[in-house]
Amino acid sequence: MTSQASDSNCFVRPARVEDLEAMGIAHAGAMLATLQAGSSQELPVSVSAMITPAVLASGWQEAVTNPPSPNHHVLVATQAGAVVGLAALAPDSDGDGEITALAVHPAYQRHGHGSRLLAACADLAKQNKMANISMWVIRGDESYVRLLTSAGLAPMAGAQRKLSVGQDVSEVCWGASL
Repeated sequence: MTSQASDSNCFVRPARVEDLEAMGIAHAGAMLATLQAGSSQELPVSVSAMITPAVLASGWQEAVTNPPSPNHHVLVATQAGAVVGLAALAPDSDGDGEITALAVHPAYQRHGHGSRLLAACADLAKQNKMANISMWVIRGDESYVRLLTSAGLAPMAGAQRKLSVGQDVSEVCWGASL
């Protein structure tokens, strides 16, 4: 993988079935990196073993090929035609938008892919008449903090949860009005 990027060859588009393998690779790389950033110790081997490109690609298949509603969206970020990241937007229980995934392969981070994916999710949420948008983020992953802060999102008071992937990994919910 190469990490060179220029805006002229970087795009966000709806995910397609032929993207699944690359989505799995990007998601696994990003997920392992963010979980490790949020943990003060090595991730348990059992956790790392579950976060594989094949497992994650398989998990995306239904969302890509048969979304539950017109308000569910799976997007990919591409660079020179190759899938390097992904995002998913779904309605939450209040009818607002929840970004259920936002991941860019570590080799392609800090080239604007996350910002493009986040902006596309916000645009889709507005089109779907969603008033707010939210996203759960691993506490301690400063790359997400920088991205979300720059886009105008902020931590939501009291919205946090502990994950069962290590001793000390937790998430904070970030949100913004659209």
